[in-house]
Formats: sequence, C-alpha cells, structure tokens
Amino acid sequence: MNFDAKIPLLLQLGFREAALPQLKAYIDLLWSANEELNLISRQMTFDELMDNHVIDCLLPLKLFPEGVKSAADFGSGGGLPAVIYAIQFPEIAYHLYEKSPKKQIFLNQCKTIAPNLQIHGEIPKELKNIDIVTARGFKPIDVILEVSRDYYKKNGKYFLLKARREKIEEELVLARKKFKDLKVRIEPLKSPVLEVERHLVLI
Repeated sequence: MNFDAKIPLLLQLGFREAALPQLKAYIDLLWSANEELNLISRQMTFDELMDNHVIDCLLPLKLFPEGVKSAADFGSGGGLPAVIYAIQFPEIAYHLYEKSPKKQIFLNQCKTIAPNLQIHGEIPKELKNIDIVTARGFKPIDVILEVSRDYYKKNGKYFLLKARREKIEEELVLARKKFKDLKVRIEPLKSPVLEVERHLVLI
C-alpha cells in the first residue's frame, strides 16, 4: 500500500499538491470501508484501486471546465470521481446522488475530508443551479439524459467518464433517438498505467 509512489503521477495528471493529504485520507477511508460495503471489488489490491479507479478518475482532470460553482454527480457509489473532484476543487458545491443508504453513510463520512460535499438520495426531477453533471460507471447516456431531462433542456452540461468507443457509439444511437439536438464531444483518454480504452463524453 504505497500512496507516495503514485504522487508524481497524480501531480502530472493535474492534481493539486496541497490537496494530496486529503486525497490520501479519502483513499484510506474507501479502502477500509470497502471490506464491509463492497464499494469496489473486494479482490482488488491497493495498487489496483489506485490504477483502476483513482488515476482513472484523474485522466480527464485537465479538461474539467473552469468557473464551475456547483456540480452534481449521478450514482456516486464510493465517491469516484465526485469526492476526488470535490477535493481538487474545494470552491465547488458538489451534490452527490446515491440511492443506497449504506453508500450514503460512507459518502457522508467523506464530508470530514471534503466539506463541500452534499449527499442526496434519488436524482430530483429538477436540478437547480447546477453547472455540470459528472458520472462514472453509472448508466447509458440516454438514461443519464432522461433522468435529468429538464436540466438537459436548459442547456445542461455533462462530463461523463466512459470506457470503450464502440459502446459509447451504441449508447449515442439510442440517445439521439430521444434527443434529436444532441451535441457530443468525445475525448480519448490515455492511462499511463493500464492498457485500457477510456473516453470522456462531453455534452
């Protein structure tokens, strides 16, 4: 379990050096809580947690828009990427939506590390005063837009961490049937530690 060995890579990806102690505190909390809550695979090693999850969340960090005051994260689970982004951007009020009461308890514990977090249950019909929606490993694109239809219609912005391009294109076919005016930008992301296909979907 060597967090320090990953620090040069975290900084290279754009993470704030001053926030490294908070990031370590969050990862330690996630690692210890996972045994009971199964937030990530229990078979995973600490290095795999860092490479598959933490570094994965940081790949699009430099593309995160400036000037965001309030963000929403759908299906927050163990807080990836929302808690990491809340630590990176303490000026953003970050609203995390997670249905599981057990996971909500864990996310509320994360508020001791990132006080700008606000934890909620179901995604509301209306998302008010939100500048961007983030999600990772949540639902297909059409479902994400459907559950936040009112927000989308008001020119809502989305920052979606996705994997394979082929799967994204399949999801977009469905999404365009429901949302004819859909404008999408897909940014390929390169992991420095894993041979995996990763993309950022910007709407």
